[in-house]
Amino acid sequence: MKIVCVGDCGVDHYLPAGELFFGGITANFARNARLAFPVDDDVQVISAVGDDDGAELVLSSLADSGIDCHIARLRGTTPVQYIEIQPDGERKFVRYEEGILRNFRFGEAEQEIISRSDLLVAPVYLQIVGLFDRLMSIPTAGQTAIDFADFLAHPDFELLERHIAQIDVGFFGLSSDDDATIACIESLAREHNKLFVVTLGAAGSRAYLGGDRFDCAAVPVDEVVDTTGAGDAFAAGFLSHYCHGRNTQDSLAAGAMLAAQAIQRLGA
Repeated sequence: MKIVCVGDCGVDHYLPAGELFFGGITANFARNARLAFPVDDDVQVISAVGDDDGAELVLSSLADSGIDCHIARLRGTTPVQYIEIQPDGERKFVRYEEGILRNFRFGEAEQEIISRSDLLVAPVYLQIVGLFDRLMSIPTAGQTAIDFADFLAHPDFELLERHIAQIDVGFFGLSSDDDATIACIESLAREHNKLFVVTLGAAGSRAYLGGDRFDCAAVPVDEVVDTTGAGDAFAAGFLSHYCHGRNTQDSLAAGAMLAAQAIQRLGA
């Protein structure tokens, strides 16, 4: 199976200490996918970095990872996410700088890799909607899984419905009291016969598959250190099971287990 991860690879800058970690939704998913998917599956990344020190952190972190990397080097800055960790371990995204992603375009080689994927995985958030629109214009033969990464703050249903025909699996990180948004996601899953997965932090996770609903509790941990990347780990655990077994309930449990491991360490 060929898993192609497209989007952001960058730097997580932790405030106020200034610690730097390899990060980005696509990068986090890919590294977790390489651990979660069978060793015979091929995990690839398509992304871009700048010509700065952040690029060296990204490339050195991916070296010897077992991930096949197609990462363009562009003039400019590597994407940076500024993060503060709250006393309870919850991460707060302070500021995001997309850097060279605003100018990144898919060449013929990248388009060929994307079109031949068995599973295409990508995030979308406010700063890279243009890149996401370009990605969705590339025909693919396999399944497509999209992380709607900022739906909690910016529930863009127009964007979701614009591309819903091409999306097989959608991931949404929400609050358990966000009833209106969850109800809309459930309605769209039923109307379009899609698999939409809602992660709810400590309240667990939920999947809507057409008209069916599945619920899964979060895995308890002794201490939440840092929730950065928990959703990316969850998606990797979920898809590693779903794509090979298609048991939605077991896939939720696999995602919960990998997310629980992620939140017990600093850095995604």
